[in-house]
Amino acid sequence: MREEAAGLVHDIREIDGVMRSLPYRLRISPRARDVSLRVTVEDGLEVVVPRGYNPALVPRILQHMQGWIRRALDRAEAKRRQLAPVLPWRLPTEIDLPGIGKRWQVIAKESARVSVAVREIAGGRLSIAGALDDERACRGALERWLLRQANRELIPRLETLSRELGLRYRRVQIRSQRTRWGSCSSGKSISLNAKLLLLPPALVRSVLIHELCHLAEMNHSRRFWSLVGRHDPDFRAHRKSLRAAWQLVPPWARPVLRHK
Repeated sequence: MREEAAGLVHDIREIDGVMRSLPYRLRISPRARDVSLRVTVEDGLEVVVPRGYNPALVPRILQHMQGWIRRALDRAEAKRRQLAPVLPWRLPTEIDLPGIGKRWQVIAKESARVSVAVREIAGGRLSIAGALDDERACRGALERWLLRQANRELIPRLETLSRELGLRYRRVQIRSQRTRWGSCSSGKSISLNAKLLLLPPALVRSVLIHELCHLAEMNHSRRFWSLVGRHDPDFRAHRKSLRAAWQLVPPWARPVLRHK
C-alpha cells in the first residue's frame, strides 16, 4: 500500500529556461530506496522519494531528466486526447493542408469496391471512391494520400533548409506518428510526421529546423537551443504552439483508440 504525503504538489518555475510552471506530485514511499519518476495520464508527473529524503534536491533531478519528462508528458497528453469521446465517423467535405497552402473539395463516390481510393482531379477536387461506409478503409486511404503529399512536399523543404543551415542528414522518412511531429536519430536519419501538413507553415518550418539542429547536437542542451534560436528566433512561441497543435488535426486524420 502506497503512502502519499498529503498536499505535496510542487511547481518548477523554470528548468534550464525550458520548463516553466511544471507541476509535479511528490510522494513519499517507505518502500522506495531511491528517487523515481513516473508520468501517467491521470496524475501527470509524480516523483517518488524514500522516507527522509530532502525534497530540496528534487528540482536538480528534474533538470537532469527534463528531456525524458517532456517526452513522457507529450505521450501522456497524446493518450489523453485519444481517450476523448470519438465523434461518429464522417467523410470530410473539404480537406485543407495549411502547411503547403493547398485545399481540395471532396467528391465522394460510393461503389461496390471493398477498398477505398483517393485521387486528385482537376479544379482543386479530391475524389474518394469505394466502400465509403467502411471507416477503417476510408481512414487508411486518406492516411496513404496524406503520406504521398508529405513525401512530395516536406522532403524538398527539408533539403532546402538543410543546405541553408549547413546541416546535412543521411536519410529522411515520412511517417504517421501518433505523438511526435518529428525525430532525429544518432545515425543522422530524420523522421517527419505527415500531419505536419495540417499545421501553419511557421510551425512546419520550426519542426524542420529543430530536427536539423539535432544533427549537430543530439540533446536538448543550452548549445542545442542556442543553435535552434539562431535559425528560429521565435522557437519558444513555436514550441508552445506545437504542444497544443494536435487540436488543429481534423477528425479524419486523428488516430482512433479502439477498446476491445
